[in-house]
Formats: sequence, structure tokens, C-alpha cells
Amino acid sequence: MPDDAQEIPVEEQKALITKMVASEAFKGTRELPPLLWFLFNNCGKLLSAKDIEVEHFGRSITSSGFDPGHARERVAKLKERLGKYDAENPDEFIKCELPDADDVGGYQLRFRRLIEGVSACRRLWAAHLESEKQVSVVCDPLLFYFEFAEGKAFRFADTNIEGLNRKAALSELKVRHKRDYKEALMPGHFYIDVGSIMAAELIRNCFRNSARIDVPLVLEKEAHRQWLKSAPVVIGTARSNSAIKSILGSPAALFLSYHLHPDKFGWISIKNFNEQSEVAQALKALNTSVDADGDFLTPAPELTIGIVSRIANPGGTGAMTFICSDGTFTTKQIAAALTDEKQLRRIFGRMGWRLDQPVPTTFEMMFLVRLWPGDMADEGAEAELLGGRNP
Repeated sequence: MPDDAQEIPVEEQKALITKMVASEAFKGTRELPPLLWFLFNNCGKLLSAKDIEVEHFGRSITSSGFDPGHARERVAKLKERLGKYDAENPDEFIKCELPDADDVGGYQLRFRRLIEGVSACRRLWAAHLESEKQVSVVCDPLLFYFEFAEGKAFRFADTNIEGLNRKAALSELKVRHKRDYKEALMPGHFYIDVGSIMAAELIRNCFRNSARIDVPLVLEKEAHRQWLKSAPVVIGTARSNSAIKSILGSPAALFLSYHLHPDKFGWISIKNFNEQSEVAQALKALNTSVDADGDFLTPAPELTIGIVSRIANPGGTGAMTFICSDGTFTTKQIAAALTDEKQLRRIFGRMGWRLDQPVPTTFEMMFLVRLWPGDMADEGAEAELLGGRNP
């Protein structure tokens, strides 16, 4: 067997063959799966077309049905199916190859790892793509109050409601910000943070380009229960979205340590804060002090913090991924990092993830995004990973 095959355990090779013969690429091919298994079980030697005709198809050299051309034809069809499987599974990290007999002196299956050919983006988003649930990107419409008489609109980061009840929206404003309450105000979820929209489009383009699927953008304020039946990527905060608050506060997310502060805008909370952790050291380098409760204020207006969390869908199979930040354009730069192969490979290295293995089912990451680099308005530098956890 070639040296490159020795690097891959037989159990992994066998698992790949099992997956291949059960795939769409091998559907309707009754003769080819047994031929593939025969070549696998004999991949310690080179096989001629005569060998395959005799040993696999059971046609002795002296029989009238003996025909090496028949074996060559079947091997050619098998090679086509192997190519089809590769095309349909671009993120497969082991490649099964069958070189032409003339090139090596006989037919022989070969296996090799394709670490450089594996997409980090496909690895990261596989939990959504392979869940057999509808993937969606969810942005949270923000509650604004319009005062037409004065031509102004405003919102508070801590004031929102679910649904479209205007009376409830006014009541919420009266409770939280009584001095700004006016009965004539017209509330409504009419706007979305521009950074969130940019982030959503980056993620949707990633799914479209890498997996050839169109992922819908969901803005509905009353469809949160559908999240349990789907595999959503959610962009928003628990302060403005009760569904995010409920899910991230549920038993399914108890392992998470990184959160936006529930009440204070621009503040971050770290549960069970560890002063020796990677995140703690990164914050210390930014001259950011964390109090006894694990809370800290975003270092500066231009130094913003974002959090990425993934949990298993509480409704069953699939995943939920959350991207949360109080910084404008912060979510956009984080989404750029999570959909860019070069940036994501660096993140994999920092998180201790291998490209030839699935990404952990649950994880969380904290990013720093520097806004207005070079004094350029409405821009953000590349997201910097401060640290992460694989609970």
C-alpha cells in the first residue's frame, strides 16, 4: 500500500467507503458498491483487469464469459462515481482515489488527507448545513418612536417588545423612560442596524457560494417559535429580543460564560471569570478592568466587543448560532471573519480546532473590533479573537 495511505487509519478508510456507497453519488449502481468494497479489501496489492475479472466477477480465464474489457469498463464507471462523490462533498477531508492501471501497473485504491483542500467555512457552518432543517439568518428589527410634529425618531437600547402591539410599545416606553413618553408618539419596528444587515448578507452569501443554497433573511417579530424547527443564525441582543434572552438563559445554554450585560449598554458580563484565562489576559492588555461580578465596560467607543455563541438546538437536531454586540459595524466585521477562509483558519488555530475534524457542537468566542480605523467613518478593522471556550 502507498505510504500516503498508511497515514490514515483503516477504520477511517472503511468509514469513508461506508459513507460513499450510501451517498447520492452511488444511488442506482448495484454493481459498483461491491466492486469498491472488493478493491478496498484488496488495496494492499495491485490488481490487473484480469485479476478483477477472475477474483471479483468470478469469471475464470478458461470460461467463455472471461473479458478483461468488462472489468476495465466497470472500473471506469467506478472512477466516475468517485469523482461525483468528491464534487458533492467538497468538505470531505479524506480523498479516495483510483489511479489508472497503466500509471501504476495495476488498479489500487489510495487514500490521502486533504487538509489544505478542506474549507474552514464549510467546517464552521456544517452544523447548520447538515441539520436537515431550514437554515435562516435572523435580524432583529428595532423599536423606534416617531414624533411627526417635530420630525424626529428615537429609540432606547433597553426598550423593545415582541409583536406589533403599539399600545404595548408605548406602555414599555412609559415604564422605562417616562420623561420621553408622549401619547402622540407612533411606535414601530421600522429599522435594522446597518451592521447587522451587512453581517446577514455576508453569511447568506457564504451559504450560497459554498453550499449552493439560498438562505432566507428573517425579520419577523412574531416567528420566534419557528427557531426551534430550524437552524437559525441569529444577529441581535437579548436586550432587544426576548427570544434571544429566553434561549440564552435556558438550560440549553447554561455552559455559556460570555454575555452582553442584561441592563447596561456597552457592558459585557463573564460568568465564572478566570483571571488567568486568555480573554482575561487580552482585556488586561487593553487596560480594561473586570469587576468582582465579571462585568466590564467596552474599552472605548472605538474598541467594541462582540460575542459568538453556538448551542445545540433545544428543539432537537441542528444548531443555533448567535452573533451579539452593542457596537455598530461590529457584527459585520465578525461575520466577515466567520466567512473568510484566511481569517477563519487563524481562528481555528486559536480555538484548537483541526480542519480534519468536526467543529465542537457548542462553543463561544469573544472578539474585539476597532471602529473607524485610520479615521475612516463607517468602517471597522478585522475582528480580533480575544479568546474562546469549547465547553
